[in-house]
Parts: sequence; C-alpha cells; structure tokens
Amino acid sequence: MRKSCLILALASTLGFSAEPEVHEIVFASCFKETRPAPALKVVVDLKPDVFIWMGDNIYGDSPDAAVLRQKYQLVREHPEYAKLRSETKVIGTWDDHDYGKNDAGKEFASKVAMQKELLDFLDEPADSPRRKQEGVYGFSDFGPKGKQVRVVLLDTRYHRDEIGSDLEMLGEAQWKWLEETLVGSKAQVNIVVSSIQFLAEEHRFEKWANFPKERARMLKLLARADVLPVIVLSGDRHLAEISVDRESCGYPLYDITSSSLNLALGGGNDEPNKYREGRNFRPANFGTLSFDWSREVPVVTACIRDDEGVPQRAVSMELVK
Repeated sequence: MRKSCLILALASTLGFSAEPEVHEIVFASCFKETRPAPALKVVVDLKPDVFIWMGDNIYGDSPDAAVLRQKYQLVREHPEYAKLRSETKVIGTWDDHDYGKNDAGKEFASKVAMQKELLDFLDEPADSPRRKQEGVYGFSDFGPKGKQVRVVLLDTRYHRDEIGSDLEMLGEAQWKWLEETLVGSKAQVNIVVSSIQFLAEEHRFEKWANFPKERARMLKLLARADVLPVIVLSGDRHLAEISVDRESCGYPLYDITSSSLNLALGGGNDEPNKYREGRNFRPANFGTLSFDWSREVPVVTACIRDDEGVPQRAVSMELVK
C-alpha cells in the first residue's frame, strides 16, 4: 500500500477527515490565449490549493465549437498552466467570450456545444451534474469539517434575457439550486463566483445592475437568516477593485473583482463606483484569498496582485452576521 493510501485508510479508521486545509485560493479572469502570461508562473509558485477561472478564460468569440476547442488547447499546452493543472484543483465558470459571443445570453444557438467545451477544458467528470443540466453552474467543497470552504459557481449566460429587459439572468432552475446550495451549506467560508460584477452600478458595461429585479432577489437571498455570509468574486472588467455593500445583507458584502490576467486595457482609475473601497487597479492582475483558521471565526484576506505577484489592494474580513 502506498503511503498516501495508508494515510487515508488510517484517517478513515480513526474517524477524522484526511481532507487538507485550504490556505490559499487564486482567482482570475480574462485570459488571452495567444498572449504572454507572466502571471501564470507567479500563480504556480504560490502553490494555491484551488484555482478559479471566473470567465473569459479564452477569447473564443465564435459559434463554432471547434474554434473554441483549439483555443482551449492552447491554454492547456501552456507550460505554466499545464503545471498548475497538474498540481492544483482547477474549477471555473464562463463569461461571454468563452461562451462564444460578446455579451450573449440565452439566445445564443451554440450554447449547448459550448457547455461541453468548457467542461472538457475544466476536466469535469463524465458523471458530473454539470454535464447533464442546462448551464454550467455548480459548487465544490474544500477542506475538512470545521474548516471548510464552499465555492459556488454561477452561470450568468445560459438563461440570461436581453440586457435592459429586467427579466431573467439565472433562470428558475438555477435560482432553486442556488437557494438549496446556500441554505444547505455547512461551510465556514462561502464564496459566490459571478462572471460579471455584482455590486458596481454606475459603469456602462455588463453587470447585475442591468437586471435590477435579479440583483434585488440575490440581495434578499443573501440577507436571509438561514444563509451564511458570502464573499462574491467577479471578473470581466479588465480592472480590479474591492467593492462593499454594508447595508443590504446584515454584514459587509464584498465583491472582489479581478481582471485581466494578461489582457490589461489601460485607462484611468477614476471610474465611478459608490461601493468601491480605495481605487481600482488597471494593469494585469489576479486575486488571492488567504485563510487564517487559528480563530473561532476564520479571517479571510482578499488580495489583488499584479502579474509579478505584488499585492496592490487588500481587505481582511470575518464572515459573521
């Protein structure tokens, strides 16, 4: 019996979990598959427990699944990403460019084929519920009992109505699943991943504020007494920033935006956002979540890092209502 198998068998016999503690999660979005990606080596060197793709994981922008498959393969063949994938649990969702069309929603005719391509890229098991449902939403739990992290991945594309309609973004099946997933969570840290920003309202790009009823519904869900506090992670914007709503949920609700991993667009950092703490950050970046389990209520530190790994923005929080 190999040593690792012996450890697992012994843990089972003694009645405790062999699941390792989660100490660091990396999250990122907006990756141009044909451009250099110095941040990937930095990410690999950090040795995170989990890596989260938050969308625009490639710039596919085609109704042809074969085109996206080829671009995903370029990412898989990148030496640093191949190493990351071999050493770290990789999970993720999509946004519009890896969905196949800019700003697209439920009207996109190729969405079924694109779902398969994304899940193949993420090495999603053949028997995963994500392969059988309409949409790529799902959740994963990491860490032992009492020190557990639940990552909830939303799909803001597959069921989304036209921008400006103020109709659906998630669809009723996903809403039902999300409520059950959050109410049923026993994790000490709960993370909700949205490909687009949840809190920011003023900018002209895609955001939850384009669907006010859906946004209000989410805030109402997160404020429920039977739903534990969450951290929202988002991408899409080719900027990084830390936003917080201190009024709606009974606790400070943070939306940590990280974008882009290697496709910075530049521009000033004076864009209005009434929820933002400090200034936004425009150069290439990725985000980290670090966990201090030494206290009764764990402390989570969210950090935006540049492509050399240098911290640029950070906030620490205790998730209590």
